Amino acid sequence: MVGSVLVRDDRESHVYRSGKLMRSEGAEGRNFLITNLITQDTYGVANTGCLHDRHPYVRAIPFSFTGLDVKMERTAGGQETVDGHSCKIEDVSLNSPKLPNPIKLRLWEAEDLQGFPVKIEFVRIGGHDPVIHYKNVVLGPQDPTLFIYPKTCEPPPKGQPMPTKAPPGARKPAAKPADTPPQQ
Repeated sequence: MVGSVLVRDDRESHVYRSGKLMRSEGAEGRNFLITNLITQDTYGVANTGCLHDRHPYVRAIPFSFTGLDVKMERTAGGQETVDGHSCKIEDVSLNSPKLPNPIKLRLWEAEDLQGFPVKIEFVRIGGHDPVIHYKNVVLGPQDPTLFIYPKTCEPPPKGQPMPTKAPPGARKPAAKPADTPPQQ
């Protein structure tokens, strides 16, 4: 994943999804965050402890919108090639009582990746239209140990990390051989 909904964010990060769970690397790869896309809860896990937040991590967006009971309106937007993928373009509007305003997205859905959006643009009034690119996309089952997190993390005290330990089964993704692209 390259970029996010944050202003001027062009950072690259590995992301993994398994059903309702999404895992993202934290800043500088020193921790990882797992967001439950349905409940919107996020668990941040590092060697120094575990934090629980009742909001989705920014890198889980736009997939975290599924937990907001959204109604989706889709409009065809043509065809385009992005990073070698032939894509169907869709303009999408998401509405929910849990959202203050509708969210408008433009998706480039790769036909060779079962419609996975390799590019997502957030269309905003005022001009700042953040773009997220997904590259080296690999579809298929994920290693379940990538999604282990302590179920008993507590909310972080203001300004201080929690002193709990990372779960024993949680691990970093296995290193890929040089000729195999990483999953993102």
